[in-house]
Amino acid sequence: MDDFQPATTAEHLLWLLAQHGVEHLFLNPGTDSAPLQEAVATLAKADVAIPKIITCSFESVALAAAHGYWQVTRRPQCVFVHVDVGTQNLGAMMHNALRDRAGVIVIAGKTPYAEEPGSPGGRSHVIHWQQDVPDQAGTVRGYAKWVVEVTRPAMLARAIGRAVQVATGGLPGPAYLMVSRDVLMDPPARELGRTTGYAVPRPPAADADTVRWIAERLVEAERPLLITAKAGRRPEGFLSVTRLADLAGVRVIDVAESGCLNISKSHPMNLLAAADGQRAVEEADLILVVDADVPWIPRFTRPRDGATIVHIDPDPLKTDMPMWTFPADVAVTADGVTALGQIVERLEEMGHAMPPAGRPDAAPVAAGTAPTDGPITAYEVITALNDVLRADDLVVEEAVTNARVLHEVLDRSRPATLYGTGTPGLGWGLGGAVGVSLASPGSRVVAVLGDGGFMFGVPTAALCLAAEANAPIMAVVLNNDGYRASRLPVFELFPDGLSATRGDAEGTRFVAPPDLAAVARACHAHGETVTDRAELVSALRRGLDAVESGRSAVVDVRITRD
Repeated sequence: MDDFQPATTAEHLLWLLAQHGVEHLFLNPGTDSAPLQEAVATLAKADVAIPKIITCSFESVALAAAHGYWQVTRRPQCVFVHVDVGTQNLGAMMHNALRDRAGVIVIAGKTPYAEEPGSPGGRSHVIHWQQDVPDQAGTVRGYAKWVVEVTRPAMLARAIGRAVQVATGGLPGPAYLMVSRDVLMDPPARELGRTTGYAVPRPPAADADTVRWIAERLVEAERPLLITAKAGRRPEGFLSVTRLADLAGVRVIDVAESGCLNISKSHPMNLLAAADGQRAVEEADLILVVDADVPWIPRFTRPRDGATIVHIDPDPLKTDMPMWTFPADVAVTADGVTALGQIVERLEEMGHAMPPAGRPDAAPVAAGTAPTDGPITAYEVITALNDVLRADDLVVEEAVTNARVLHEVLDRSRPATLYGTGTPGLGWGLGGAVGVSLASPGSRVVAVLGDGGFMFGVPTAALCLAAEANAPIMAVVLNNDGYRASRLPVFELFPDGLSATRGDAEGTRFVAPPDLAAVARACHAHGETVTDRAELVSALRRGLDAVESGRSAVVDVRITRD
């Protein structure tokens, strides 16, 4: 409404978010959110556009959902959390947002300042003193791209505009704002403030001389190799990777842990098998590393002497990783997708094309075998998914130790059909899948995760969020009754130790695991447990039927406990 005049700073805040294109506010309410909750009702009655409010029962799930929404749309969404304790509950999801360069906005309440009788929004409960901590923002300072406290109404418009601008532009990442409830209840600034002029910088391109030099090296190279983790996060990146492989005969390592599809799994230049990738690193005479934090593990493989290594990244110095020391002969500060597009254009201008017969195709991935008895394997689950998924279905991956199997076996050929963070914070998959579903109405979204990741993901909160947001998902749980990711390092470091001898490690088996299907049913979702491989495909189809009907589903598959 052109004549909108807010009565409180809280009303002004909601209006500003909408003006800046924020479509959803994931709300974890507390005593500090009361002014916002009243503002929602007031503005709805006045027919003023504000973000859609989605109630969340746990903060980390809310942030994961906002992160998933960003992955699909590249548009930042907002999460409101309750002062210091709500900030702490964001947990590892802040780490994921930082490392995955996810543009999200977190607004945290802050304990009220006023304590005088009659002060609007002033302190009125014991917790208002208990939650008055010395450095609330310190909880997330190492993971937030930008931190500010809104201390007076006059600065609100600039703070919100800046938050959206900083979260979205450059290296995207989390913006963290704090505002106390007495400030939210204050009369708003006299002027609503500008909502334009917060330009987001265009992705940086490589300079023409560097692009030409790289293109010429690609033409001259005998064994060129591209290693990328995130280029395919944007569809144009997927197309550029594919075109580069076709034009210059470049083999591609699509980093398995990236949670992203950078090139079709069926493309002949895609090195799916880990052994092929390791060998390619050792053989390559030219390696392009594009948007990949960890291009190889030096413990297992490294480039040969004399290989030329070109590193393209918005931050090729990786200054937020203190001991990042991968070698690079040429470091290019540029957006990876933009630079790949420039290189492809340059190769086309040069008239260069690699005839199909001249491409050194990767060796095919060895097919797994389908056992007839014993526990179901992760390979069988992924193969069964291939039987039931459509090409346009969206898969969210948090398979951890089974990520390699998923990477090698799952059939994905279209851009933007595989999502994940490729980051260490376990528990993202469920909430992230809800965000992907919310951003992709009408699409079937399937999360593949381990039982540990399922429990880390606060499944009751995630399934509740899916229902609140009308964003159903199917979670396929690769359930091995424990933390395999924590067991394998024990075997690796102590191959002759007692743990390896007995095939188990302390603290990595669940003695009395919960019934995950029952958890799903308690949250009004479809839930079933699969122990018989003959029932696997039909169970997955029933789960997808539930999603198509508007309900979430959990298919808990009991796999081998290796």
